[in-house]
Amino acid sequence: MTILLLLLLLAIFVSLYDLRHARIPNWVTLPLILLGSFANLPKTWYVLVFLAGFFFAWQVGWMGGGDAKFWAGIILFLPATEIVLWVLPLTFFSAALLQFLWRKLRGDIVFGRRTPAAWRTVVYLIILVGIHAY
Repeated sequence: MTILLLLLLLAIFVSLYDLRHARIPNWVTLPLILLGSFANLPKTWYVLVFLAGFFFAWQVGWMGGGDAKFWAGIILFLPATEIVLWVLPLTFFSAALLQFLWRKLRGDIVFGRRTPAAWRTVVYLIILVGIHAY
């Protein structure tokens, strides 16, 4: 539970930084990826599918590179339990739908616009803390 709370604090900090500067620094994402890789590898095949999905989303312009690296770091850092993994797509896609709805209600461009998305990790980690997944 302590690790989840520390990750939540980090995610809040990174989200605020992302909202202000529209970037996530490598000094945050790369240590997460490296520490998570050493602590929790090998991962199951479906974790690798999520990682490939983040890479794909970055390549087609659906999310920024920093956001993709931050999500990858979070996923690699947490152990691959069933709850940790089924909450991920639920959170990621429902938060994206909420973001699209928010844009539509405000009269903004709904698609084809990249916006800071690190805040989704905060929602993800709050859900995990709420259900005591780790």
